[in-house]
Amino acid sequence: MTALAQYDLLEAPGRYFDGRSAAPVEVIVKFGDASLILMRMDETPIAHWSLSGLRDLGGGGGALSLTPDDESDERLTISDPDMAAAIRKVCPDLAARPRTARPRWRRALLWGAAALISVWLIVFYLAPALSDRLAALIPPEAEAAMGEQMVDQFAALFASGPPRFCEGGAGGEALARMTARLERKAGAHLPLKVRVLDAPMVNAFALPGGRIILFRGLLRTAESPEAAAGVLAHEIGHVVARDPTRLALRSAGSAGLIGLLLGDFTGATATVALTEALLRSGYQREAEAAADAFATRLLATEGLPAAPLAGFFLKLREEAGGAGVFNHLSSHPDPAARAAAVGAEDVVGDAPFEPILSDQDWVALRNICR
Repeated sequence: MTALAQYDLLEAPGRYFDGRSAAPVEVIVKFGDASLILMRMDETPIAHWSLSGLRDLGGGGGALSLTPDDESDERLTISDPDMAAAIRKVCPDLAARPRTARPRWRRALLWGAAALISVWLIVFYLAPALSDRLAALIPPEAEAAMGEQMVDQFAALFASGPPRFCEGGAGGEALARMTARLERKAGAHLPLKVRVLDAPMVNAFALPGGRIILFRGLLRTAESPEAAAGVLAHEIGHVVARDPTRLALRSAGSAGLIGLLLGDFTGATATVALTEALLRSGYQREAEAAADAFATRLLATEGLPAAPLAGFFLKLREEAGGAGVFNHLSSHPDPAARAAAVGAEDVVGDAPFEPILSDQDWVALRNICR
């Protein structure tokens, strides 16, 4: 007679925990064919646990606390000494292989690693790929609304006090004339809105929705209106390529992607976070080079020289080491290389051209913040 056949008629009470609720179920425990059968008091089967998979959780005091396998949260407590002894005899290695937390920790670590890999793939591969494709799907009015909300947050990052935009007067009229001349053949998908921020840094930035910000420091540093026009043409190139929108989509994450596509971008906190992320990210070298090339083409279309823009890049290189200078124009790529590339595409050279602004208008624009 085998050990299992010896206990064919043996039954004992037990307390069963299903792993989902804390309340125990009173059960009858008996042996089946290579299994332990758990039945309700009305003899309705609840579970069949394989004898080979049983693990002792260490109940102590002669009682058994069992689980069907290493991965299960189910538990069975048996206090009957005969049944406990029978199970130990039928499963002689029961105590030799106690259940440990190792498999569960291993599973948790695997899931955690998979989650991190998924996030990494989304952030560095999926989001950039989607942003490049989805930027063109955002309605212009939604893109303009997003950019308009970002303008004030952007300005606040650079102002020591309440941000101030310099507008109106002869300087505002001169800026409007410069913008109109460059915009008419730029091919932008929505109207441009160019503003001057009263900040000393040599900087310019394009935001989503055709919003472009020139800094007072840039206008004071540029040696001619054509140099300032070259910088503005560069930023228009970003707008036409929708670089700010793509960069915003990459920075916004999955929730931002959905919100931007639906035109729902109204949270002030989200606006601040997105603006800061936009500034930290910066354009890729390819986007900067493309914007430079666009600027030289646009200047050539208007019969304007590109040499002043090249000279501005070189001057920027000299001043970039100064305190307080924050300028994406000076870092992607090297200003000297950019100056050489822009200068090589200058089709006007020393030939006469129609200035983009008169001397009087240029003086007014440079002093717009006074």
